[in-house]
Amino acid sequence: MIKKICFYIFLFVCLILNIVLDINIKNYINILNICFKKDIIVTDNLYMLICFIIALISIFIIIDILLVLCNRKNENKGINFKIEDGTYGTSSWMNEIELKEVLGINDIHGIILGKLNGDIVKLPFDSYFNKNITVFGSSRQYENN
Repeated sequence: MIKKICFYIFLFVCLILNIVLDINIKNYINILNICFKKDIIVTDNLYMLICFIIALISIFIIIDILLVLCNRKNENKGINFKIEDGTYGTSSWMNEIELKEVLGINDIHGIILGKLNGDIVKLPFDSYFNKNITVFGSSRQYENN
């Protein structure tokens, strides 16, 4: 609700800014005449073109803001966030259903990750995940007797 109010305030400010710019175009042209020591003549057609360009730029800015706001809502689609406190992160362990959807089991070619219920779990070579893997192992050496 607050975002909507802020957006409406921004639209109102853009409208006021456009009106102020459109009213003061002739003053800006007079300043340019003084700065460059030229006599710039603004016809009615040129005045309308300048007002149109200013309005068009404002419209593009508003459309850009709307597109950013719409895309921000879609980027979190399909992600289930934890409701609890996420101070130390919100990741959790993958359940078996998710594992079967994302990783391969048994006869699929890929990087072996481990076993689950007697089945070999693999990261398929054609997976959309990257293939960066870190392996942690103990430093203890076993003796063969």
